[in-house]
Amino acid sequence: MITLPLLATAGTKSASMQVTFTVVDACTVQTASSTPAVACTLNTPHIVTHDAPAAPTSATATAVRPAAGAQDWTVYF
Repeated sequence: MITLPLLATAGTKSASMQVTFTVVDACTVQTASSTPAVACTLNTPHIVTHDAPAAPTSATATAVRPAAGAQDWTVYF
């Protein structure tokens, strides 16, 4: 009896679809002062928070560090 190895290949399928989106607001963030200033054309609500920079890890040990005393800012919309 002769047997041949069973080869399995995953099939791939692709499909096209049309997607559209509308940008309903535009916001700018200016960081010239100690606290970022957020301005949105339609007064979109937002929250600005800051945290101390994350502690370095082995993955970021060679990354460029922020200046001493710098803060990481996050803007939530």
